Amino acid sequence: MLLRPWLFLLAAVVVEVMGVTVMKAASGSGSLAAFLFMYAMIGLSFCLLAQAVRRLPIALAYAAWETIGLACVTLIGLRFFGESPGPFKLLGIAVLMAGVVLVNVGASRAAAARERIDDGVAAQG
Repeated sequence: MLLRPWLFLLAAVVVEVMGVTVMKAASGSGSLAAFLFMYAMIGLSFCLLAQAVRRLPIALAYAAWETIGLACVTLIGLRFFGESPGPFKLLGIAVLMAGVVLVNVGASRAAAARERIDDGVAAQG
């Protein structure tokens, strides 16, 4: 797979995390500007995710987007908002990350199988 869709996916994660972090901060202050920024970041995140899924399998892209975003938001919550990790929260994130790896392996195998089929059809044609 190409690097470009992964860069779109990474950018989608970054702006999503920015939006969710501002959401936490804005929920206490009620600032209209903060809420508008939050909505803009979350909307931009979906636009970037849409670009990523043009070349990546949607299950892989969405799972990675949510899992990486969740891990980042958890770290931000620990560092800046005094939230505690807890063993179940950490286990849940680990299970999600393992799921993303499995989805990626499945997507890679499916793509390889499609290429073998396409090559066989082309050879017959």
